[in-house]
Amino acid sequence: MKSLLSIVCIAALVAGCATRPNEGPGSGSGSDYVPVVQAPADKTPAAYDADLARCRTAAASIPFRASQHDDALVVLDTGVVGAGWMAGIPTLSGVAVVGGLYAFQRAVYTPERRVWYARQETSMLNCLAQRGYVNQDPSVQVTWMPPGQRRAETALRVTGRDTYTAEQFAKSRSCAAVPMANLVDKGPGFERYSVACSNGQSLAVRCEFGNCRAG
Repeated sequence: MKSLLSIVCIAALVAGCATRPNEGPGSGSGSDYVPVVQAPADKTPAAYDADLARCRTAAASIPFRASQHDDALVVLDTGVVGAGWMAGIPTLSGVAVVGGLYAFQRAVYTPERRVWYARQETSMLNCLAQRGYVNQDPSVQVTWMPPGQRRAETALRVTGRDTYTAEQFAKSRSCAAVPMANLVDKGPGFERYSVACSNGQSLAVRCEFGNCRAG
């Protein structure tokens, strides 16, 4: 129970950090996210709407999977409902209790739901990128790239155990919307990366046992 409450507190703090607009480009989350993209010159507004509808449908098909707290939640639900029945809670109050339990269960899985939303957003933007649109929102990661560019990148990059973590650190520092980390040095328990930033400079990242920092 204590761990569940901790999760809810963390989730509330994370949710409170959201800075997206309430409407328009850049608003929403998951499959409801409204992309901020630069369209190809030959795309009409109607063509963009059609492309977005197809990509949104594909993103919405990604299922939400999280069950690690289900056993504890079942015990909690059973205990609360049983206690309410024994105490003779009126029907209206009982509905309110059940509604509160449902809201609590959603709050418990808030971190996992945010990861799910991010996957849907990346899927949507990858789909649009394949149609020539360029992402302009640094809060959404685009992992798709043209096959020719992908082959060149694979040939030139040197990766390591903490490459992904280094790239996520660089993204959190607003280095680039889609940072690419190159391994430059490694030793017992550490790896050093260089990440090219959008402003033309490079960010040095040092990772020790999965924990990355600038340096």
